[in-house]
Amino acid sequence: MDAFYIARQPIIDRKNRVIAYEILFRGNKPSEDLDRGTVMSATAINNFINVIGVEDVIGPHLGIIKITPLFITRKLIEALPKERLIFALFEEHLKNPDLLRTLKEYKKEGYTFALNDIQDLSILEDEDVLDIVSYIKIDHEAIDEELIGQAVKTAQKHGIKTICSKIETRKVHKEMEERQCDFFQGFFFSKPEVLEEQPIRAETGSILMLWNLIRNNASTDELVAAFEREHAITLQLLRFINSPFFSLRQTVTSIRHLITLLGRNQLSQWLLVMLFAKESQAQNGNHPLVLMVINRTELMVGLLNLIKPNASKSEHETAYLVGMLSLIHLIFHRPPREILRHLHVSEEIEDALFEGNNLYGTLLNMVRTIENNDIVKIENMLKKYNLSTKDINLLSLEAMKKVNAFDEALKLMRG
Repeated sequence: MDAFYIARQPIIDRKNRVIAYEILFRGNKPSEDLDRGTVMSATAINNFINVIGVEDVIGPHLGIIKITPLFITRKLIEALPKERLIFALFEEHLKNPDLLRTLKEYKKEGYTFALNDIQDLSILEDEDVLDIVSYIKIDHEAIDEELIGQAVKTAQKHGIKTICSKIETRKVHKEMEERQCDFFQGFFFSKPEVLEEQPIRAETGSILMLWNLIRNNASTDELVAAFEREHAITLQLLRFINSPFFSLRQTVTSIRHLITLLGRNQLSQWLLVMLFAKESQAQNGNHPLVLMVINRTELMVGLLNLIKPNASKSEHETAYLVGMLSLIHLIFHRPPREILRHLHVSEEIEDALFEGNNLYGTLLNMVRTIENNDIVKIENMLKKYNLSTKDINLLSLEAMKKVNAFDEALKLMRG
């Protein structure tokens, strides 16, 4: 497990729902381009199945992994669950007639294949290729718009689904939607349009009001009364909290019970989580962003435990809050300072978010390094804080498991 870092990137459908994850393996040396498939050795397969666990990485979704012809000819593919994975090969690999014959046999046995990053559309003239692949990945930056349209049209004609990748902006996402791509991959939600005139919805304002009451130490009676006035929010929150994600030993039946059981700080945290989820629903479900919030907060707290094992409960709560607030402007499409004015956060938190200072700013920068899968920076980070590759992998995998569980809880909240 120490030989590589594992990461994943969501693939979403036209309703912004996660349908699969591309699984990325990168070596702990910057020169190792492991995501092109060389990582899929016998050792890596053993780690993926027995140490990491397929279910922990992709949850209930499909997974896509890039492979090389050696992966096929050495029959390594047979060690992985064909029901859960899509095996992606590069264009040059699918020009080998012998390999195509082998792939055709595997497809008959139930294996699923994808053509990765198409660049030369002439490959779509090969009927054998069209018979074998179920998905075509299109890097919109690698080919011009006219060719994208042709590739999508050919794929649709043969019942093949298309995945448009490297979607970095909402504008590109919309353009690829108009070109009838089936699925999308990339961080298009990380560069949102900032619409300063967009008002905060009434329901959102109510959640922010409740959050501020908790943070400003309102009495329990005041909190209960405020929640009772927001009947719909209270019912949804209780339904959410009672989901398997929280693993509570007893069913929570009231806000007073919840305050006693969880405490104010945890209640305020999950109000913000609910805020992200509900704003996501209001925007046609920016599902990946909500899951990214959970991933980031888990990484923040996990890293705090690694670099400061004796951290206090208050420090854990602040690390969690900084992780969450670092993404809150993306869900509202408003400048982050404007959003934080509604939340009345401390100077320490603002300093971490905007200047990268103090313990929490350091943690946030570390988390972003892991999220970006920047091998050089990760290696420097490990040396500075005396951490290991195994530490980061275990931390990332625990966060993935939390995200998978939260994904299921979201379905309950949506009903």
